Amino acid sequence: MNTFKFRTSLRFFGKSFDPHELSTQLGIKATYEHKMGERRTTPKGAILNSVYDESYCLFDIASHPKDGLHEVLDRTTNSLFCHKDLFNSIRRCGDRIEIFVGWFSSGNSGEVLPYDLMAKLGELGIDLALDVYGSNSEIEEN
Repeated sequence: MNTFKFRTSLRFFGKSFDPHELSTQLGIKATYEHKMGERRTTPKGAILNSVYDESYCLFDIASHPKDGLHEVLDRTTNSLFCHKDLFNSIRRCGDRIEIFVGWFSSGNSGEVLPYDLMAKLGELGIDLALDVYGSNSEIEEN
């Protein structure tokens, strides 16, 4: 199997939270955020003629070069358990919380995510989003 690289972030989507207040409650600075009702902007900062229809907040998750994905996710979920009540209140309002994983590989790769890790994510109400960025080779059909 080929090696792969990954990047992870914790993301919030919804209408019930203020991104700045969420950042304060979590005690970490958001990498990117916007609040429902604010004017939309382009990535370069130009103001658009519309507003955001929901709030969004992204926090980068640090990883160490030798850590596997499951180690980063396990460390992250363990550190988030003190915010379980906050996450539950966000979920009760119909908003979404996820850990986003960008997976970069030039070929066949993979990793096992242990059941106890998946159970912890579920207990916190955190979805796992995987975006796989692989080579452009065609999938073989059997």
